[in-house]
Amino acid sequence: MRTHGIRRLVAAGIVSLALSTNTNAQNSFWGGDDHTPSLAIVPTEIQLDVPMPVGDMQLMLALASNGGGLADLKQDAIRNYTQHIHSEMARVLYAYLDDEKVPLVAENGLLQLQNNLNLKVIKHLSAMKPRGDHDLEQGTVTLQGEFRYILSNRSGTALREQRITIGDMNINEKYQVRTYHDNRASEDSTEAAIKQALTEMVEELVEAMEDNLEADELRDMAAL
Repeated sequence: MRTHGIRRLVAAGIVSLALSTNTNAQNSFWGGDDHTPSLAIVPTEIQLDVPMPVGDMQLMLALASNGGGLADLKQDAIRNYTQHIHSEMARVLYAYLDDEKVPLVAENGLLQLQNNLNLKVIKHLSAMKPRGDHDLEQGTVTLQGEFRYILSNRSGTALREQRITIGDMNINEKYQVRTYHDNRASEDSTEAAIKQALTEMVEELVEAMEDNLEADELRDMAAL
């Protein structure tokens, strides 16, 4: 009788251990009360249009002599600003997720974040002024477009989604261009103004996403 009793206790213990192990594994996989689910971030898909960079006449002449043209100059500018958006998005977004202690993975995260940005950078000329040995162009840079992000699970089901109108942010940055009459290199702050506007946009976009990227919110999503 004692032998049978010991066997029943051992069997019950094994079942209890198996259930406990299975529960802990599920909590670790799905997040549980104490674990934040892993997140994979897909690089932002960017469609970008920027003003034709026409300030540096020497660069334009050099391109023309090498068989290039304005189209090449514009494509270089688009690549430059696209890289700036990617680097700023990584900097600001990863800093927030690090504060939230969200584990990031390259792929196969329990949750996935996808972003899409369709953006147009616009220059608004406000004044052209002759100033002795140079002409001074002054204006502002504004942004128009739409940003969309989706948080989904491994099966591809969208759990959270939001569209943001970029124009509603009312981002404006001043620029100026000094073009000298003696063919000296111009002084053009347009690129710096555009990059500052893009950085401000990225910061506002991440701020708009923060409520859905909090650790508690991600745990709730993983449990769906």
